[in-house]
Amino acid sequence: MRQFVSAVAPNSKGLLEISGKDFHYLRKVLRLAAGDMISLSLPGGAAQDATVCKVDDGAKKITIQVCGTDVADENRSQDKNPAALRTRLALLQFIPKPQKMELIVRQATECGVANIIPAIGEYTQAGCEKALQKSDRFEKIIREARQQSGSQVETKIFQPQKLQAALDLIDQIEPDALKLFLYERTDGTQAFNDALFGNEQDRPRSCVYAVGSEGGISPAECELLLARGFKAVHFNTNILRCETASLYAAAAIQSALDN
Repeated sequence: MRQFVSAVAPNSKGLLEISGKDFHYLRKVLRLAAGDMISLSLPGGAAQDATVCKVDDGAKKITIQVCGTDVADENRSQDKNPAALRTRLALLQFIPKPQKMELIVRQATECGVANIIPAIGEYTQAGCEKALQKSDRFEKIIREARQQSGSQVETKIFQPQKLQAALDLIDQIEPDALKLFLYERTDGTQAFNDALFGNEQDRPRSCVYAVGSEGGISPAECELLLARGFKAVHFNTNILRCETASLYAAAAIQSALDN
């Protein structure tokens, strides 16, 4: 069942009135009619089943009724969200060309990555970070990806910043995370499972993984990442584009930690 991501919570009666572009999406794209069911993602990451109770094509409005109780509570318990049981992921992405960054953000959102931190690296092409300052564009990409994939994770993308500042931000928002970065060379790297678990078998609650731009990660940046607690990992695969590497890493981490 496709989901609709709502920026607002239903009223005290459990009703949500939708108009504008969202009306077009529900009516013309999903082709919803009165009586149809839809999964509703609410602020805070909680999901609720909902019923379309009224469609007004003239006024271009759809009214949705949430099928549950406590609908006025916007701060729902995270234990009602299945995503809370999985390892929390954050992506430190060295900024590539804008089109590739859009694809990375879309795929990371579909995979359930919670935070995306764009970093201006040594190999970031001049001017590419300016495209990320158009936050409305990336918020739209994130919302569409969540609605398409059904992700219950409220993915957030931060403003681009230099690597040192990005690492400081990570320490604030993911203070206890396991930290990895993908490295195209093999020297100084760890086996993937060793990097994930070390000598312990406990699943980390959160994981930050860093992926380079088209030129990879520079030696100086690798040294800084290592000094800030990151572990270097080399996947024994073919040479991956940065947009492929980001998706590959998210899938590998989730498969190892959550399955």
